[in-house]
Amino acid sequence: MSIRPNRFWLSVIAWCAALMAALGLHAPTASAHAYVVHSSPAPGQSLKSSPGRIEIEFDEPVQLLPGGLTVTNVDNQRVDLGDGHRNPSDSRQVDVDVPSRLPRGLYTVHWQVISADGHLVSGSIPFGVGINVQSLTLGATEQGYRPGVWMVIDRVLTYLGLALVVGGAIGLRAARTALPIDENRLGAWFVAGGWAALWVGVLFNLPLEAAITWNVHGLASFSPRYLARTLNFTVWGYLWVIELMLVAVIPAILAALSSSRPRQRLATAALPVFAVPVTLALQGHAMSEPHPWLPALAMAVHGLAASVWIGGIAQMLALILQTDRISTHDDAVLIHTVRSFGRIAAACAFAVAVTGAYSALLHIPTWYALTHTGYGVALLVKLGLVLCLLFFASMHALSPRPKRGAYRVWLSLELAVSVGIFAITSVLTNLPTGDVHPGPVNQVKSSGPYAIHLIISPNEAGPNTFTVQITKDGRADAAIQQVEIALASASAPGSSAASVRLTPHGQGIFVARSLALSGGGLWDADVQVVTDDFDVVNVDFRIHVGTES
Repeated sequence: MSIRPNRFWLSVIAWCAALMAALGLHAPTASAHAYVVHSSPAPGQSLKSSPGRIEIEFDEPVQLLPGGLTVTNVDNQRVDLGDGHRNPSDSRQVDVDVPSRLPRGLYTVHWQVISADGHLVSGSIPFGVGINVQSLTLGATEQGYRPGVWMVIDRVLTYLGLALVVGGAIGLRAARTALPIDENRLGAWFVAGGWAALWVGVLFNLPLEAAITWNVHGLASFSPRYLARTLNFTVWGYLWVIELMLVAVIPAILAALSSSRPRQRLATAALPVFAVPVTLALQGHAMSEPHPWLPALAMAVHGLAASVWIGGIAQMLALILQTDRISTHDDAVLIHTVRSFGRIAAACAFAVAVTGAYSALLHIPTWYALTHTGYGVALLVKLGLVLCLLFFASMHALSPRPKRGAYRVWLSLELAVSVGIFAITSVLTNLPTGDVHPGPVNQVKSSGPYAIHLIISPNEAGPNTFTVQITKDGRADAAIQQVEIALASASAPGSSAASVRLTPHGQGIFVARSLALSGGGLWDADVQVVTDDFDVVNVDFRIHVGTES
């Protein structure tokens, strides 16, 4: 590989920057697992007459499926006017009209939308006309996609292939002092195998996404009808075409146009693959943030650093397995080569740790979510595997003169753990984040001599139990006339507020059950306490409401 290091890295940076700029100009910003932050009517709301129009607002831009927004009565008969559409002035909102005179009864809004990674997210919102829906304790429901075995396998192939190509390009260069690139056959085979795995992963991702999006199975997911609908109607399809160009089309063109030297062609063809982590980042949870480009950039750096780190480990292992090809059998040459790459690996490990911690803080709102959600548990498993990887790396890095046999063992263990990391990452990228289930609210704030303890359980969109405990100078205060909570969605500014009047359930304890939390995301809860002396105590709480229990 004859490209100079500076030119090589400048080319990599240029490819990634160009792709980020292109996607920033043309790609819609949407993400996986969209959830409702506001609806009109609200879940379980009792109306005196027909609302005329149903409006649902999500936390991010969504794509509405054809026929994906309907309203039915208790006999499961459609009552909407069939004009469900995405609001032209707000890509986060979908609307559908209903007759101006709906008969008295219970109705259910059914919605299905597609997010950036092509996953179908659906839910229902009940409301009533002329009846007391509150007494039925009905709430909104929401269902998202959970990754299956084939999706995990496909993602592992994609991540492993990406690492073997990207990390292989770096690792081959790092190993050339001990074994010239032209003689490093096993290392070249690793890169070729990685490219094959990457092609398979990208190609088969399309029918897998089609199966998930359109709820089809088996060979039906390979039908041109569903493949075309996935490419035409989803943001994920747009990104998939870019991935295919970066992995197969552009590398082939660059290799054909480059010099005739094989290693020069390999270096040139590998350059576009360095931009693939950018497309992967734009399909994930980062794009659901209010300002998504920094989280997306962090995830792209995370993926690129992990690929260089793990792919380089594979190349160091290939070098150790080919010691008979090295002209000198002096172990000092191997130690110097592996430890030279170790400096690159350390920088990548640092980048992985920083960007991973940043992303975790964005998507794990509470300690409860870290230990009680699939996303949080998967994140802990991934952290454990990364620590194992660092431990194995330190075993040979800290040894003064490790033997080739020790290198072979520790590098093999590192590579095996890396496959586990790719598997758990495949699950993580498809799971709903910890935001959907942050757990019960349990917060205490003070105002003068009063301490207000707010408890909301289960703290999900729908029916919740609200409890306020009031103490004055450390003792339960019984001299309270009224306690009320005003609730307003901070995730959907301008949406209608709701209030909950609590009733006494003991000295200084007030409780109510209500459907006032009509959607997920951030909410402001203003607790107002009126004492027997007509003093008013106001305490504001910021809470994070989940969408599924």
